[in-house]
Amino acid sequence: MKRKGPSTDRIIGISAMLISLMTLIIFLYQTHLIKGQSRLSVRPRLTFNKNVVKSITKNETEGDQTKIEIRLSLRNDGLGPAIIESSRILDQGSSYELMTFFEEAYPPLLEYGFFTQITELTQGEAIRASESVDLFTYQYDFRNEEAIKMLLNAEIVYDFPFEYEVIYSSMYEEQWQVRSNTEGHPVPVN
Repeated sequence: MKRKGPSTDRIIGISAMLISLMTLIIFLYQTHLIKGQSRLSVRPRLTFNKNVVKSITKNETEGDQTKIEIRLSLRNDGLGPAIIESSRILDQGSSYELMTFFEEAYPPLLEYGFFTQITELTQGEAIRASESVDLFTYQYDFRNEEAIKMLLNAEIVYDFPFEYEVIYSSMYEEQWQVRSNTEGHPVPVN
C-alpha cells in the first residue's frame, strides 16, 4: 500500500518559496543597515572649545603687562557638514543675538576689555567636517580680572554665566542641540 504524502514537486515548491522569503527578509535587513551606515557616515557633531591665552609684555616704563585672551569657538568633530538652524545666547531667562549680546547684557565688559572677533552663525550656514569657527575673542588686561569676575559672578573669568546654544542638522535633516556650558553629547531635537 502506497502512503499518500506531499509530492516531491510540492516539497521543492514550498522550499523554493521559503528560500525566497528568507532572501527577501535578509535583503530588507541589509538595506536597513546600509541606510543607518549612510546616515552615520555624514553625521556632524558640533563641540564648543574655550581657549585661554596669557601673554606677558615687558615694558620698562609701565612694568610688565599681562594680557588675557579668551576665545570661544565651535568645531565640527563629525563626519559630515553641520547645517545651522539657529544660534542664540541664553542668559538669565533671556535670549540674545551674539552681535548685540555684550552691549545689552554686559556693557561693562567693553570697558574692561574688547572683543576682537565676533562671528554670527546664520541659518543655513554649513560648517564642514573638521572646520572650526571662532565665535568671539575677548581680550583684557590681567589687572581688570577681579572686576570682570565680580561682574560675571564667576570664580574664573572664562566660566561664562551665559550659554551659547546652537541647533544644527545633518544632510538627512536630523537635528541636534548643543550648548557651550553643557558637557556631553549633543541632544537630538527631533
